[in-house]
Amino acid sequence: MSECKHGLKGGCSYCHAPSPTVVRQPPAKKRTKASALSEKMNDRMTALKRRLREIRGE
Repeated sequence: MSECKHGLKGGCSYCHAPSPTVVRQPPAKKRTKASALSEKMNDRMTALKRRLREIRGE
């Protein structure tokens, strides 16, 4: 190895490091029918609780 720009005869890890590998991210999860259904149920429950609060006058 030749001398690096940092003055080390054997080369340093900054100048002679192997090229970084590309890390792939997993694809985003698709919305399943079950998650859409649970989301719909959550919206219904929220609306129901809001209506009950209005009826009770809270």
